Amino acid sequence: MVIGLTGGIGCGKTLAASFFGQRGYIVVNADQLARQVLESPAVCALLKQRWGSAALGSDGLPNRPWIAAKVFADEAERAFLESVTHPEVSRLRQAAVSDPNQRYIVEIPLLFEKNLTAEFKAVVCVACSDAVRLQRLQGRGVEVGEAKRRIASQMPLDEKVKKSDYVLWNDGEASFLESQVQKLISQLG
Repeated sequence: MVIGLTGGIGCGKTLAASFFGQRGYIVVNADQLARQVLESPAVCALLKQRWGSAALGSDGLPNRPWIAAKVFADEAERAFLESVTHPEVSRLRQAAVSDPNQRYIVEIPLLFEKNLTAEFKAVVCVACSDAVRLQRLQGRGVEVGEAKRRIASQMPLDEKVKKSDYVLWNDGEASFLESQVQKLISQLG
């Protein structure tokens, strides 16, 4: 069984995925796969070709904060980055969920935006209020203006909620989210 897990930035998708993992699901994180692809020599070369040496750090790896600021501010640049990373991320994701005898939770922030629902038995959305999202992003060192730009760059959270089969609300304590995950796992069978 392969379950898709999505939600807005700062809503707690990774925490929810970890609770699934603690209950026997294999966790596949699309952001980690994307980081792996982003750091590949072929992609690093394309980044340097497009954006110059500022796109790479002194270690030759992508300068992720610089790239994030670039792609969240310019839709064309984000489309470029996705065009060079998403095909390989998709291939790695599909390879990671290939055993039909396992239970998988696949965390994909852009699941709806990239029209990936057909890959999953069900889609779960982790949601919370905008105030909580901003607070969490600030806790990660993201400035308010940048946090608002990142939130605005994604599909509105209420649309993700409407399109999902299940919703986990994460405005409160981690234990509340964990209890919702446990209930959902019971429902999924």
